[in-house]
Amino acid sequence: MRFRSWAAWRDEFSGNLAVFCSDERFVAATLEFLRRELNMERCDLMVVAGGPAFIAQDEPNLMKRLKLLVNAHRLQRIALITHADCGYYKHRYGNEAAQKQREELLAAMQRLRQQLSGVEVRGFWALVEGGEVVFEELAGEE
Repeated sequence: MRFRSWAAWRDEFSGNLAVFCSDERFVAATLEFLRRELNMERCDLMVVAGGPAFIAQDEPNLMKRLKLLVNAHRLQRIALITHADCGYYKHRYGNEAAQKQREELLAAMQRLRQQLSGVEVRGFWALVEGGEVVFEELAGEE
């Protein structure tokens, strides 16, 4: 089998990165949110269970990869997205999952803002309302 993409090749980086959870129930809505609301038609993606949890938890291997992207692709904007009913957080924290997610999202935002001067870092919480995915921004500290 051989497949030829219709997407035109662009040999340049957008300066955008999105970090979000691999939960397939939220992926399509997240990609739509990035394109339509954040104007990130093109962006690097770090998609991993728990999304930006690895930043707050300072997981060395993933942090090395994140730093590589920041430097090699000259990132200017980073969107961190976590979502309700996350299996990673439910497994790790049980009934305290939602509270821990918000705390860790805010911690991840703060860590990146401290480490990456000049890079815009924004955090979002995705939830389901009436069968639709809604994204809410968490401001955190600047």
